[in-house]
Amino acid sequence: MVKKKKHHYIPRFYLKRFSINNGGKFLGLYNLNNKKFIPNAALKNQAYGNFLYGEDDEIENALAHIEGNVAKMFYYWTEEKVLIPPPIESNGFKLIKRFMLYQAFRTPNSGENIMESLNKGLKAFVKEFKPELWESLKDATLQHENPVLLGLLHSIEHEKLLDYLDFRFIVNLSLLPFITSDSPIIFYNQLMEQAGNYIGATGLVAKGLQIFYPIHPRLMICLYDPEVYDLGDDVNCCSTECIATIHQLNGLQFINCESQIYFNNFISEEYTHELSNNFQEYRGTKRNINEIINQNNKKFFFISSEDIQIGLQLDFLNIKVNLNDFKNGINPLRHPSFSIR
Repeated sequence: MVKKKKHHYIPRFYLKRFSINNGGKFLGLYNLNNKKFIPNAALKNQAYGNFLYGEDDEIENALAHIEGNVAKMFYYWTEEKVLIPPPIESNGFKLIKRFMLYQAFRTPNSGENIMESLNKGLKAFVKEFKPELWESLKDATLQHENPVLLGLLHSIEHEKLLDYLDFRFIVNLSLLPFITSDSPIIFYNQLMEQAGNYIGATGLVAKGLQIFYPIHPRLMICLYDPEVYDLGDDVNCCSTECIATIHQLNGLQFINCESQIYFNNFISEEYTHELSNNFQEYRGTKRNINEIINQNNKKFFFISSEDIQIGLQLDFLNIKVNLNDFKNGINPLRHPSFSIR
């Protein structure tokens, strides 16, 4: 018998960090679809769907077990304020990377993107290689009964692709708090953005990959390619007092969300309108790429994506490689041990 109908794709222990007065029951909410600001939304009613992970408790229980262990680390970092990442190669380090990967692919937003990519890819393939089927399939849509579960299962297969990223805390010392959203994991790549080579730049094996995850209004986790970026001498954390930097990172939450951003009582309605004015134009600019490449009398089916770019500038980070080495080519892999299959 099913016991858990409501499957939260953003854990409640996580959202509590952004609750009003840190009380754990209410949080600020801005809905982008109807442009509605709600200063005291019930936290328990946020970011869930019915049977997102199937009509049994197996996957939901497995996720709950992972969340319970991660919640202990979050408490250690955000409440005890001991900013020490788990040691590399430790079970804690592997767990937090696994949790972030699962979080990135377990949202409805991710499920919709996967289905869009599959549909565009299938149609491009059929049109080029099976033209006799094109007329009957060009208006068809491939559907999956549970795209969120599909996204989650997809992420499970790729855990080790994050093994070459380092972990650093970003401490927010500015007057502006971090916000979060219903799709809080941000993939970015400042190296490839500045090199003008952004196709495939946010793939899990791309050189220069960055992953940003706010876990508290004053704290963010950053996973990054240590061969590309310099985040200072402190091995645990870096800090910023720059409001412009925090505003850009908040803007990425606004752009990446499905429909809602979340925040504590120090974010005003006026600020949500400022986010909308500054970043609304970037929403929907992500594109899936499905192209036929002709080379040496052979045809290759190229599948990739180009994620959102905002000209991100971070005052706590420097790029330590030559940008000219990464222009006008295929986005390189982060580590030579990776191979394309």
